[in-house]
Amino acid sequence: MKFSLFIVVALLSPSFSFAQPPKDIKHVVVYQEDGKFAGWPANNGAWIFDGDELLVGFTRGKYELKERGHNIGKGLQECWLARSTDGGENWKAYNPKNYVGDAGDKPKCLPLKKPINFEHSKFAMRMVGAGYHGAKDGRGHFYYTYDGGATWNGPHRFGKLHQAPELKQAKLTELTPRTDYVVTGKQEAVLLLSSRQKGKFGTDRIFTARTKDGGKSFEFLNWVVPVDDKARAVMPETFRTDSGVLITAMRRKRKDKDIGELNWVDAYTSTDSGQSWNFTAKIGDSGTSNGNPPAIAETADGRLCAVFGERDQGRILAAYSADEGKTWSDPIVLRNEFGSEDNETNDLGYPRLLRRSDGKMVAVYYYSTKDCLHHIAATIWTP
Repeated sequence: MKFSLFIVVALLSPSFSFAQPPKDIKHVVVYQEDGKFAGWPANNGAWIFDGDELLVGFTRGKYELKERGHNIGKGLQECWLARSTDGGENWKAYNPKNYVGDAGDKPKCLPLKKPINFEHSKFAMRMVGAGYHGAKDGRGHFYYTYDGGATWNGPHRFGKLHQAPELKQAKLTELTPRTDYVVTGKQEAVLLLSSRQKGKFGTDRIFTARTKDGGKSFEFLNWVVPVDDKARAVMPETFRTDSGVLITAMRRKRKDKDIGELNWVDAYTSTDSGQSWNFTAKIGDSGTSNGNPPAIAETADGRLCAVFGERDQGRILAAYSADEGKTWSDPIVLRNEFGSEDNETNDLGYPRLLRRSDGKMVAVYYYSTKDCLHHIAATIWTP
């Protein structure tokens, strides 16, 4: 689909109304520490094991009040994890060994001696690239675990994917992936990554890659959004239906000379395991100040749920789709009590979304209130 068509949809879509929040909504503090700033779960990833064991990643650094920008110091920014064994009610945070950043910004990667078993019950992968907090490797690399994040293997390279001819032809040679993959077999997986012009913020485009040999090699499949699209496309999260359809939600941004900065969330669909993609719908608006990435998961009754931050008003929003992402409900407000020392409303969100065994949804994101400055939070509710 040509850019001109779907950008018109984004520009001309009517304003969303807001439905009432769920009655049983509950907010939980995942991690907070005085003097520390915690943020960006979407940059780090989240996983679920055995129905109620939840794991989420986040970035931790020194809290430093700034007039503009994130209230995080320029020093060391560590990649931490937080675990819950009771469906998100209680959490324990920790700094894992042999994990992102421990081997340096641009680590010497290890050869993968044995194929990865993607279907292992406690498998998880953490994907790393350049251009965001705690990650500066434009060649890209990954870690994986077989024990639910207690110990990690890596770092390993995505084969020679960073040298793919398609990336060179598009002049998008610096990998900027967050963690987004879909397991399709014991040694097979489809990965959604992004790349940009080297060192040039905002030029990201999303593409799919595939491994058939347990991560020993990776092949470029296709661009999700055409590379000649004028809007940034980055930070997808993807869901695979029982019939094999891939539905991905992604972060979009475009600067228009007449309207100004536009930030929104789109859905795209693939029916051939990521080899081709079609735009399906705009999910919602994510506010100014660079917008927000979405999280996506399936509800117990088979709908899709997308969660994202809306930075103009300091809100966390959720929307639903009952037709595999073709149409979406007006958003509901999951949270609307943002407060910070600098009175800015835009430093929030970057959620991940999980469904626990009783059907309740658990959205994990970063947030700030007057009583609890920038921390990792979880919202639990029945959709």
